[in-house]
Amino acid sequence: MLFDLLPKTKKKDLFGVDYAFQTLVDAISDDSTRMVIIKGLRRVGKTSLMNVALNEIPFDGVNIDVRESPYYDQQRFFSYLVEKIRRKVSEPIISQILKKISGVGISYKDISAQLFFSKHENFQFFFENLNKQLLKNDKKIVLAFDEVQLLKEIKFDYILASIFDNYPQIRLVLTGSEIGLLEKFIGKSNYDSPLYGRAYLEIELKRMVPEATEKFLEQGFAQINKKISFGEVRDVVEHLDGIIGWITHYGWLRHEGTLHEEALEKVKREGQELVKREIKQFLNKRKAKLKYLLLLKFLANGNNTWTELKYNFVKEDKKITDNQLNFYLKELLDYGFIEKISEKYYLSDPILLLVAKR
Repeated sequence: MLFDLLPKTKKKDLFGVDYAFQTLVDAISDDSTRMVIIKGLRRVGKTSLMNVALNEIPFDGVNIDVRESPYYDQQRFFSYLVEKIRRKVSEPIISQILKKISGVGISYKDISAQLFFSKHENFQFFFENLNKQLLKNDKKIVLAFDEVQLLKEIKFDYILASIFDNYPQIRLVLTGSEIGLLEKFIGKSNYDSPLYGRAYLEIELKRMVPEATEKFLEQGFAQINKKISFGEVRDVVEHLDGIIGWITHYGWLRHEGTLHEEALEKVKREGQELVKREIKQFLNKRKAKLKYLLLLKFLANGNNTWTELKYNFVKEDKKITDNQLNFYLKELLDYGFIEKISEKYYLSDPILLLVAKR
């Protein structure tokens, strides 16, 4: 169902991404493509696209939602990843790999296996032997990391570079909503990244245009045997600005019997709480919290150029240097809170706009 709140797993439930979907499936299935990058703002459907593609390819896909993993601890993350892989390639193969590397009979569940992964070099041995086992059994596997940029702190980009270079039976799919950080992670603008220079296919998902939003609502309401008026469609287009995650939430509420105005207000209210948490998490490690919040407020009030933003800081009697302003804007861009279009800056989400105005 189009209005299902969970990430999609079936092709029939995807909307408006047929070309991106086929491009992704073809790329994963092509021996010449070792890595695919899916990027886009929050809540535009990256996870759903990846999930469905993994279910359609002719070999096993391992979906790793990095946000739900112990991504802050290298040893614990690797144990988590091995468990994910085991579910696809079977426990005996994993146990066989561990035994071959360590020389002792251990299973993936044993504490000795966890201790084994405390050594960084053993990561490489694991993937080397996994690749050999896959080749021996004429199999391939796709490792798909959702919000992969979070793994930068444990230097997992070095492992991914090694997989890319040395283990052709393993394909990589990487997604990220914090677009600037994702691009740094994969080495697009970061020469020091271990992944710099590796060839990849890039797929970018964007918000829906108004015509696509209208069609999405039309098809979604047809599925639930309900009608939506032209005025209601117009309200959704105006207030939710093509972000499929918010529009799906609205559709789900209507499916559950909530009236139009109440459904729209509930999406805004609940969405603001989610966005506030995202902003709070972003600000936690930053000293200049007030200046970031002022920047968001100025942008929400329609000050979209660098000059206008600098003027507003002066007007508010808040000291800020040119370098500081550039740095704060770059940070907000990297984390996907704002977009830069034709030398102007815009908030990337209609719900963020409501939060920033307050």
